[in-house]
Amino acid sequence: MAKEIKSILLIEDDLAINYFHKRLFLKLEISNSVLPFFNVSDALKELVNLNTTLSKNDLVFIFLDINMPEIDGWSFLEEFDKIRSTLIGEFKIFFLSGSINPEDIEKAKNNNLVTNYYAKPLMMEGILELKEIYS
Repeated sequence: MAKEIKSILLIEDDLAINYFHKRLFLKLEISNSVLPFFNVSDALKELVNLNTTLSKNDLVFIFLDINMPEIDGWSFLEEFDKIRSTLIGEFKIFFLSGSINPEDIEKAKNNNLVTNYYAKPLMMEGILELKEIYS
């Protein structure tokens, strides 16, 4: 059975980037549910709420900025790891960052929770590639 991309969470403190990505995901019909968050705390709360609506065949994409105020992307991963055994569905976490720091890229590649690392802004070609891989 094919998996449905049930929801996309955009965790990014830049309003313009969130707006751009949300419009692009909706235009390309990746998912009907694209939820922008400007901080990690709100996104983690939504994950718990979203979990009640998921089935095991649902996919949730999480696009996560590394450098965020208060709680950064790395701390999100730590918190996500604590709750992931309670989550239904399949979660794909993509780092989406303006950082070209080789240490960040290498650390992301070595983290088993991170599916991939993209420079922001994510462009149409990258989104279409994701749609092809996961749809």
